[in-house]
Amino acid sequence: MEKMKKIPLYYVRGGTSSGVVILKENLPEEKEEINKVMRRIFGAPRMESQKPDPFQTEGIGKGKSTSNKAFIIDIDKEQKVVTSTFLQLESTSPTISWRVNCGNMTSSIPLVLEDMGIVDQLVVNGTIHIRNTNTRKDIYCKIYRQNGGLDTCRLPGIENEYPKVDMSFKDPAGAVTGSLFPTGKKTDVIDDVAVTCIDAVMPMVIIHADSLGINGDEGKQKLAAMDHLLERVNSIRIKAGIMMRLKNSDGSLMTESDIANSITLPKVAIISQGNENCDISMIYLTPKEIHQSIAVSGGCCLACACGIEGTVAAKQYSAKNQVRIKHFAGISIFGFSGSGEELEVYTQRNAQIYMKGDFFIY
Repeated sequence: MEKMKKIPLYYVRGGTSSGVVILKENLPEEKEEINKVMRRIFGAPRMESQKPDPFQTEGIGKGKSTSNKAFIIDIDKEQKVVTSTFLQLESTSPTISWRVNCGNMTSSIPLVLEDMGIVDQLVVNGTIHIRNTNTRKDIYCKIYRQNGGLDTCRLPGIENEYPKVDMSFKDPAGAVTGSLFPTGKKTDVIDDVAVTCIDAVMPMVIIHADSLGINGDEGKQKLAAMDHLLERVNSIRIKAGIMMRLKNSDGSLMTESDIANSITLPKVAIISQGNENCDISMIYLTPKEIHQSIAVSGGCCLACACGIEGTVAAKQYSAKNQVRIKHFAGISIFGFSGSGEELEVYTQRNAQIYMKGDFFIY
């Protein structure tokens, strides 16, 4: 039996995602050893032969991809930058992805820094600089102190008010593939369906609901029961991933099997016409699950596409520099400005620290 270990961590919620934030110094150096620790913390299967526990009883995971997320952070007070590395776990397998970032969970990092009492040592012009190693991109966050605490706001999908975090993603294009439009086109046709393959914060395939024979206003439960539709969408996703030349962590091109089994790449947005209250509607697939609301990365990606003529999304969008995106939990606002290396996408989340302490590993 292994010697018991204690891992100091913060158990947090950022946006509509939850997981842990752990200081790099409190983890092993080797990647596979870190993976072992994370599987224990979340109660994910430790090996392929292990029967998955949908409740993740042995850890803090809640059986959904949105609650199986971890950030490793490293703080450089001299350079005034926080380095973040994101890990996405899966409740049904030992798979852990180090390939993408999570915008929702990123919003929890400023609260951790505030609790540590070091925000004032890091801020420049009122912002906290977070450098994400997964995507090699920069995120800038702001929190607001008020009456001895932090200013709060509401968020679709979260019932109560919690500390407000403004987020800005600088130069989000090509976060994974190195190109905003990795196929070389703003619109492609896959299986007779027009799609936009875009990589802004993360790779995503945008499909209009009409092309799939649905309205786009179907409920989550109804969609989950439409097996034929989901199979068709997944087929398009896999072919799009091949066209985007997505790569494995070792640099090799992903095969159809790799993409089919991926828990992170590429995501899918099914969009439809907005109304007087919103500019566009979105159903977001993570890709193996139908998201209960919206991912920050997915919202940023769609906002970028809305502002670029020739994409599937631009045909449904008429406002300027701000997109009101309707999803299952409500309406979220994403703004964008500039182009090329000056492109910036911004939004607002709220976050909370559930607790901090040691996780015991036996």
